[in-house]
Amino acid sequence: MTIYQQSLGLAVLLLLGLLGGRLAKKIKMPMVVGYVLTGLILSPSILNVIPVQLNKELEIIKILGLGMIALMIGGELELKRLRKIASSVVWITVVQIFGASVVVFVAMYYILNLPLPISLLLGAMATATAPASPVAVIREYKAKGPFTSTLLGVVALDDALCIILFGIVAAFVGILLKGGSLGLFAITEPLLEVFGSVGLGALTGVILIIVLRFINARNQTVVVLLGFALLNSGLAYIIHLSPLLINMVTGFVIANFYAKPDVFQYFEDIEMPIYVVFFTLAGASLHIDVLAANWLPAAVYILARGMGKVGGVFLGARLANAEQKVQKYLGFAMFSKAGVTIGLLLLVQGRFPEIAIMITAIELAAVTVCEIVGPMGTRYALISSGETDVSPKKTKITEHQHFNNFKLLKLLNYKRQ
Repeated sequence: MTIYQQSLGLAVLLLLGLLGGRLAKKIKMPMVVGYVLTGLILSPSILNVIPVQLNKELEIIKILGLGMIALMIGGELELKRLRKIASSVVWITVVQIFGASVVVFVAMYYILNLPLPISLLLGAMATATAPASPVAVIREYKAKGPFTSTLLGVVALDDALCIILFGIVAAFVGILLKGGSLGLFAITEPLLEVFGSVGLGALTGVILIIVLRFINARNQTVVVLLGFALLNSGLAYIIHLSPLLINMVTGFVIANFYAKPDVFQYFEDIEMPIYVVFFTLAGASLHIDVLAANWLPAAVYILARGMGKVGGVFLGARLANAEQKVQKYLGFAMFSKAGVTIGLLLLVQGRFPEIAIMITAIELAAVTVCEIVGPMGTRYALISSGETDVSPKKTKITEHQHFNNFKLLKLLNYKRQ
C-alpha cells in the first residue's frame, strides 16, 4: 500500500522506524542502521510504502534534523578542549581528504577507465563525510573524550574543505568539457561559499546568544534553538550557502562565547522522534535498484574511498603524533555519506548534464551502501576507543574463564576438606 497522506506517512515512519531501531539494537547494531534499513524497505525500491512524492513533502524534517545535528557538532567544538587536538584535526582532515580523492581518482581513471572529467569529479565528491550518522551514534552510545572530540572536529572541517576542493575541481572540469580559461569567479566561488557560511553562522550565533539571555525556561530555549536551526538553513538555501557550515559555526559560537555552552543538551527532550523520522526518510530515499544496476563501479568506488579514508586518517594522525587509538580506529568512523553528497550531485546535474548520469548512478549507489555501513563503522571506532558506555574491556566471561573459575572452586573446596 502506497501512502500519500502526510500524517499517516509520519505515523508509519515513526512507529516502524522505532521498531527497526530497537531490532537493530537487539543484534548489537546502532539504532540508526535500523532506521535506515526500515526506510529502505518502505522505499520505492522495495515496498513503495513511502513514495518519492511523500518523501519530498516531508523534506522539512530532513532540513530540521540536519540543522539540529550541525548545531550539536558546533556545540561540541569548545576551544579549550580543541587546543590539545587542533593539530591532529587539521592534519587528519587534510590528509584523509587528499587520500580519498586521489585513491578514488586512480581507481576510476586507471582501473575502470572512466573519462577524466568523471574521474576527477568522483574523486572530489568521495571526500564528503555525512555528519548525521556519526553524531547519532555518538549520542546513542554516550561517547565522550578526546577521540570523540577529534572525530567531531574532523567531520566539521571535512565539509568545508570538501566544498572548496569540489569547487576547484569543477572549475577545471568545466575547462576540459567546454574549453576556455580558468576564470577568477570559478576559483573563488567555493571560497565565497565557505567564508560566507562562516560569516553568516557567526552573525546568527551572536544574535542567538543575545536572544537566549532573555529566556530562562528550558522548553522555550528549545523552541528558539529549533527556530535558529531552520532560520540558518532557510537563509542558506536562499543565498546559496552551506546550511551545514552555517549551523556548525553558530553552534561553535554558542559553545565558546555563551555562559551556558551545554544548552544544546536541551535537544534531548525532542531529538528522538526527529532522528527516527530523519533517518527513516533517508533510508526511503536510497536507491537499491541503482546499486544493483551499477554494482561494479560502485563497489570499486566504495572500496577505494574506504581505503583512502582509513589510510588518510592513519597517515594524518601519525604525522600529527596523535594517540594510537586515533591512528588505528578513527578512519572507520568516516564512511557515512549522504547530505553533502546529494548537494554536490545537484550541482553536477545542473552544471555538467552531459556526464551527470554516470556520476549520479555511482554516487547514489555508494550512498545506499555507506548509509548502512557507516554507522556500524562509527560504532566499532567509538567502542574500540573506550569512550562509550560499551567499553571493549567489559566483555562477557568466556568459557575458558568459567573453566578456570570452576578449577579454582574445586581447589578451595579440596583445601577446606
